[in-house]
Amino acid sequence: MKDFDVVVVGGGIAGLCAASFASSAGARVALYEASPDLGGRARTRVKEGYYFNYGPHALYRRGALDSALRDQGVVVRAKAPNLAAGYFVRDRILHLAPFSAAGLEQTTLYPATAKPDVAAAFARLGKTAPEVGRGVSVRKAVQEFSPSPHVRELIYALMRVTSYVHDPEAADAATLFAQVHRALSNNVVYVDGGWNELVSALAARAEAGGCLIGAGQRVTAIRAGQTWSVETSSEESISAPAVVIALPPRDALELLPHAEALQVAADRSVPVYAACLDLGLAQLPQLRHQFALGIDEPLYFSVHSSAARLAPEGGALVHIMRYLEPAQQIDKAFLLADLEGFADLVQPGWRSQVRARQFFWKMPVMCSAPLARFGGLVGRPAVAVAGFPGLYIAGDWVGAHSLLSDAAASSGRLAGELAAAFAQED
Repeated sequence: MKDFDVVVVGGGIAGLCAASFASSAGARVALYEASPDLGGRARTRVKEGYYFNYGPHALYRRGALDSALRDQGVVVRAKAPNLAAGYFVRDRILHLAPFSAAGLEQTTLYPATAKPDVAAAFARLGKTAPEVGRGVSVRKAVQEFSPSPHVRELIYALMRVTSYVHDPEAADAATLFAQVHRALSNNVVYVDGGWNELVSALAARAEAGGCLIGAGQRVTAIRAGQTWSVETSSEESISAPAVVIALPPRDALELLPHAEALQVAADRSVPVYAACLDLGLAQLPQLRHQFALGIDEPLYFSVHSSAARLAPEGGALVHIMRYLEPAQQIDKAFLLADLEGFADLVQPGWRSQVRARQFFWKMPVMCSAPLARFGGLVGRPAVAVAGFPGLYIAGDWVGAHSLLSDAAASSGRLAGELAAAFAQED
């Protein structure tokens, strides 16, 4: 039997934030991760000199993850992409992106009569997120935002690219409007060396604070008592006053099937998926074509190496993605052909330049989409699990703060701080 103050289950961004902040607070921490590699969806694979994240990843400056990294003393080397140099795509035709005044003036995407409405929408969303009542769907809110079909299709596209959520009938409008506003007002950056740089830095901060990291050790049981008892696949038994579970909701529920908050979260969970083709190219055939966003189709193309060091000298790291609807059943071969076809449109000649690639036909993006019928972010479970003193949860499905990695970092940080405080009071 080993004794710690806090045991963290899960080594993704949420778990690493929990471990690093609990360690910084003076707690004796152990973190266990089933995979031999830390990071979860933030891991990076290096193939032929190309740094492949698990699909396209962007860090929001001044967001919760950025703040957590800064407060842990982590310096992030990153740069913002030049999206104004990109394109929007309708009917498989490239149109200059209207992200700048010049781009809006020159683009062939909109007729001249629609451009003032589009300019006004950009200005309004960049200044503030529109006020939307609780429980209002994206479809309804976008219809109320503007009568212009051009503005509406633009907003749907911006919501997809900033949140990965492609479900206007059920998604929460307030949450996705806020995410669009953050993207237009904050600096979105791509990280040099991939997101494993962030994972390694958080792990190093946790270990510097005395955290024991058990990678490749799955937690098989968690039992409540006078103190928490945690058992692992390596037959270790750990005792601790506080436990942080940083796993998807259904995995967390398997460990604690009697926790009502976890049952509710699992029942409400609607995972978000995307199909993604990542390419390492010897060179980019069309240097001008750095970014493309589908307007009438949920497609995305971006050269992340144009901003971050992710490829060998002269090479390019490219992401092509299709945002999937919930429960959408699409043939794997069709998805691959669809993504390759979009790459043909944006970067003709890419096929002869491929040096490395990876394809995820159903890539997990978010554990649970923010749904209007549950109040959006307000409907998420709290970090502290009611009825279970010393038990905390963390992940992109926990807490009423933001989306994606920022939600994971925010809940992970709070869970680590609360767990350390509880253990030290015990």
